[in-house]
This record gives sequence, structure tokens and C-alpha cells, in this order.
Amino acid sequence: MAHDTDTLRQIDVTSRLLAIAEACGDTRDLEKLLGRFGQGLFGCAQADVVAITVPPPAGNTNQPGPAIYLTSRAPLSPASERDVVTEVRNFLDGEGVLAPPEEAFTLFRGTEITPMHSVVRADTVYPMWSRALEFEGETVGILVIFGFQDWQLAPSIVEFLDLAANMLSRAMAQAQTTLELRARINEDGLTGCLNRRGFDDAIHREIERSRRGKRDLSLIMIDVDHFKDVNDRHGHQAGDDVLTRLVSRIGRVLRRSDYLCRFGGDEFAVILPEVGPDLARVIAERIVDGCSVVTVGDAAEPITLSIGVATSSLASACSADLVRQADEAMYLAKRGGRARISRAL
Repeated sequence: MAHDTDTLRQIDVTSRLLAIAEACGDTRDLEKLLGRFGQGLFGCAQADVVAITVPPPAGNTNQPGPAIYLTSRAPLSPASERDVVTEVRNFLDGEGVLAPPEEAFTLFRGTEITPMHSVVRADTVYPMWSRALEFEGETVGILVIFGFQDWQLAPSIVEFLDLAANMLSRAMAQAQTTLELRARINEDGLTGCLNRRGFDDAIHREIERSRRGKRDLSLIMIDVDHFKDVNDRHGHQAGDDVLTRLVSRIGRVLRRSDYLCRFGGDEFAVILPEVGPDLARVIAERIVDGCSVVTVGDAAEPITLSIGVATSSLASACSADLVRQADEAMYLAKRGGRARISRAL
């Protein structure tokens, strides 16, 4: 009988590890990887909340602090989310690492991570297990398991979590390498914002999130007025300087979750997740105001912008349609005399 019990226990552990291995199998998208892994621990490790902390990408000014990818059985209250951040900071302190302030952390809890239930769990969350995730001598993250009850994990669960964490560490290292390579490929060499390839990746991803979450998604297309004249009269170096200064000014208006892309030449695109048409128009106006200080030449000639604004229809969200609508609105602004904002019809 004891032999049969041991065999069943080994089969159970093996099946749980296979489920985690399958969750870690695709490392092309870090967010989806962590979401699948977190959900896998719901059934395998008595977890109610899984928090995976990832260091900020090198050189990414849009995310200056660590990110916490939060997977839970249902959305958590703000107080519970603060408790998660506090526990991560406590873990860092216990490891002898100076923890950044609470406001430096970015929480990711999108539809891929946390089910969009209508009821928010107000339960107290209790930390049950935590570990630094290491791969080839480098720390790639922190894994913390929480429960809605303050229970003690069985030794077999702790052993399973150690094995699962090893799998996650390897998968995270591969995913982060993929992200770094993709960032280099998707970055515009002059301005540092996303290039056209980066734009295509981002707009397709955000369209999918918009459709799943039934949330607004807006797109702003920007054309620099008479940019060819700037290059012809002042030289290409002056033109490059104008573009880099415009990107800097536009970036001050945007949130961390927005995307600024060089669509091509002197055209830029701004992707605004969870932004409706009215707010998108306000953001476009702020971009115009922020860029009004950019001039060129000894005479300080002002640089003006023609801007088109469009918002996706949730019933038929399509990246090609959204780009076409914003592009048409931008050309409507140009035909209307430039230096103005037009909204898609």
C-alpha cells in the first residue's frame, strides 16, 4: 500500500510539473508566459495570488522601476495590491537589497494576467512562499505566493514550487533575452522611440487587449508640417534635431502605458490604450502645446503639426481600420491648412 501511495504521489508531482513546463514552453511574450505560469499555480500549489517581480529593462525610461506581474483568482482591492508590493519590498530588504519606494513599482494585471471578474476580492492576502528566481548566476526576478487564508504549505508543495521556480527562471531568462532583441529591432535609431515594426507589434497587441477587455483604444497620427522645407533650407542635421526634440516633447505628455512610434520619415503615431475619443483629442491638444516651443533656424521658425485622431470600434476592432481612420483624419488636417487637429469621421 505504501508503495502504491508513493507511486501515486510521484505521478501527481509529475503531472503538475508537466503542466508548469507547458506553461513555460512559449517564451515569445513575457506577459503571457507569467500569466500562464501564475494560473498554473492555482491548481498545483494552493495559490490564490501569484506575484512575479521583474527588474526594469535597461535603458527603458517608460518603466524606471521594477514591474510586478500579478495573477489572482479575481481582481484584488487596492489595499491588497499594496500588501503585495509591501511583501516584495520586504523580501528585497531580507535579501540585503535596497528596495525602491512603493511608487516606483509598476503593476501589470491585464486580461492575460488576472480574470476580469465583476467582483473584487477584498480579502487579506497572506504571503506563503517566496524565492529569488536565478538563472546562470543572475537574478531574473522574484516569485511570491499568497493565499486568502494564512495556511502552512505542505513540504511536498514547497518541493514542487522549488522545481517550478527553476523552470520559470530559465523561461524568464529566455523571454527577457527575446524582449531585449525585439527592443533593439523595434527601436528607431535616431529618436529612440518605436520604429514601424515596433508600431505594428504594439498596435496588434493593443487591439487584441481592447477587444478582449472591451476597452477603448485610440490612435493619434502626427505629420510635421513642411518638413521637407526644413531639410532643404537648414540641412538634414537640423531636421534630425527637430525630430528628436519633438519626440522628447511628445514623450512628456504621454503615460507609461502609451506608445510613441516613428511611423515613417516625419510622421509619428501615438497608441493610447484605454483612451476614448474625447480624451484622445485632449491629449492631441497637449501634444500641440508641448511641441509649440520647438523651432528651427536662427529666426526660430516655429514647427507645426497636422494631427489625426481615431478611436477603435469595439464591435469591429481592427488595426488596419484604426490606422486608416487616423491617417485619413491627419490628411484632412493637412488639406484644411495644416497646424490643426482633425478627428476621424
